[in-house]
Amino acid sequence: MRRMPGPPTRALHDRLLASLAASPKRDVAGCLPPGCSLDVDSFERRILGAERRLVRVGTVTGRPTAVPDSGQLVLLSCRNLDTYLVAITTLWKRGFVPLLADADLSRAEIADLVRTLRPAFCLLDRRADPDAGDVEDLGDSLSGLHAWIPGRRIASKTGTGGPMVAGCEAHREAAVVRLTSGSTGRPRGVVVTADQLLADARQITGTLGVRPGDTLVTAIPLGHAYGFGHVLMSLVLQGTRPLLLEQPLPALLVEALSRPGPLVLPGTPYLFSLLLQTAGRKRFKGLRLCLSAGAPLPAGVSRAFKERFGLPVRTFYGASECGGISYDRSRDGVVPDGCVGTPLEGVRVDLRTGRGGEDGVGRLCVESEAVAVGYVPESGSDLGGGRFVTGDLGRIDADGRLCLLGRVDRMINVGGRKVNPAEVEAVLRDVPGVRQVVVFGAPDRHRGQAVCACVVVARGVTRETLLSVCGGRLASFKVPRRIELVDRIPVSARGKTERKTLLSLVARPPLRTSPTLHRS
Repeated sequence: MRRMPGPPTRALHDRLLASLAASPKRDVAGCLPPGCSLDVDSFERRILGAERRLVRVGTVTGRPTAVPDSGQLVLLSCRNLDTYLVAITTLWKRGFVPLLADADLSRAEIADLVRTLRPAFCLLDRRADPDAGDVEDLGDSLSGLHAWIPGRRIASKTGTGGPMVAGCEAHREAAVVRLTSGSTGRPRGVVVTADQLLADARQITGTLGVRPGDTLVTAIPLGHAYGFGHVLMSLVLQGTRPLLLEQPLPALLVEALSRPGPLVLPGTPYLFSLLLQTAGRKRFKGLRLCLSAGAPLPAGVSRAFKERFGLPVRTFYGASECGGISYDRSRDGVVPDGCVGTPLEGVRVDLRTGRGGEDGVGRLCVESEAVAVGYVPESGSDLGGGRFVTGDLGRIDADGRLCLLGRVDRMINVGGRKVNPAEVEAVLRDVPGVRQVVVFGAPDRHRGQAVCACVVVARGVTRETLLSVCGGRLASFKVPRRIELVDRIPVSARGKTERKTLLSLVARPPLRTSPTLHRS
């Protein structure tokens, strides 16, 4: 196929079409619901139709906004639909840089992203348009999406909103911009080039053994680094087809996994726990590989899944700034809590230790060809030059496995003394009947922070039992001051623990004078 000259993003468009051409009789993707598929011819026709629309965004309202081949940033927020594939391929073809955003962002969150990163326009699959902007329909080729064009100024409740810029160049070689949080909690973008995306895809597919003939059952969001790197980039690199689930609903998961194989399921601990609860007596004969990322995978979940379905859930570890980092290659596929396997092929990991730190423990530092260029709009000393210093504390065991010990920013400061939540969680997890636990710090006017815990337990396990075990194994300042017994740990769509919800739980006055809390 003749390569089209143009911007760096076009290389990904060309690579994707070449990968599809290697097996043209296979559909580009399947979709649940409604159980339809997108064939190669229809995909290419929709790209042409979408191209005609996107290059003219803004002309309908008299405010021409799109500038093809310019590296303009375009925010894309969409569920796992075939339209997502059409949209991102068309953006790459015409030299726009997709800003990958969550599909459930609110109006306020979209407005915040526009103020911070200043995309030229947004492609949204729902009416979450902020005020002070124009809306345009995008036609059948981008069915379900519409364009929202920011006004010249977005009102800010804090008064910090500034004049809008009609798109900005994130970086001259940028292919996508991923989202992460800065040190202040404000959103910032991670700039990734086409070469870095392809390097990450090669490292993932090569280490995990993902093949072109596999089908990737996609319940994780394509807009997140995990879904984008494993699913969309496997399609681009080698034509591995996805089966897209619009929502991670139990019925859709069971239907997808009941299809003929070979099937690969990238998921989160929450999804695998959900399958254990809802699959009944079904056996998924086509399922050959399961991997979990986004949150710590309890060894008990992987073990129970293996006993029930005949194969383990293997831990995968990665980050938005560098893609995949490590993977569990062990024979039985069940590793201790906190263990995330060995580095992927092409990835090097070492430790950055600090003064006064525990021997053999430090921040994990990653080097590979997949490490991103840097951050926008604010830079960061932890990312650049092919090296990323993560915010994860860990150690490397005698077998070369990475063992995560918690986040640097999760360390709890109790009157000047540091408490690692992972240490407290390990003690609580050893109590018979404890199913899940998360330990965190909450504001305390006397000590700066107080150690708090939310725990899911079996019937008969009491707060007093938990406190007794902690008191016998931990220093007094590490013992949780408040314990909340809950029915489940609140998690986001990514499978990550919702810290704000946890803080709201312990912010309520306790029902008793004891320093522990009631079951919610």
